[in-house]
Amino acid sequence: MKELLIIVVFITFLQFATGYLHIKYYQSVVRKMGRKYTEGYLGVGMNQRKFKSGQVCIIVADSQGKISECRILSGLTVFSFFRKDTSYIGKNIYQLDWNGKEKYREVAENAIQMIKKEMKKRNTNREKTGLT
Repeated sequence: MKELLIIVVFITFLQFATGYLHIKYYQSVVRKMGRKYTEGYLGVGMNQRKFKSGQVCIIVADSQGKISECRILSGLTVFSFFRKDTSYIGKNIYQLDWNGKEKYREVAENAIQMIKKEMKKRNTNREKTGLT
């Protein structure tokens, strides 16, 4: 019984440690992309499912809505990593053709909606302050 308890505590600690490291990895990728693209907008889209692989999409777009970089993380475990998705690069967030990109559409749309909100917010702030 004592050995079982030790195993359960060890597995719980291991799960916590790997989860923590994965969160740090996610934060470092977002930070690096934020530093790399000082101008423009960064949007993050996520979906988490109980028994399917979760997905995270980070999209960077310039002030006209042209996608500069897209990274997607998809997987069930903490051993999944972001990979660059070049199929979105150069496309405009307002005129994106989803043909052949259905697999990550939901998370990409979430990231794009985040970018559009930030664009709208920045334009509203410029109007309030009188800047153009």
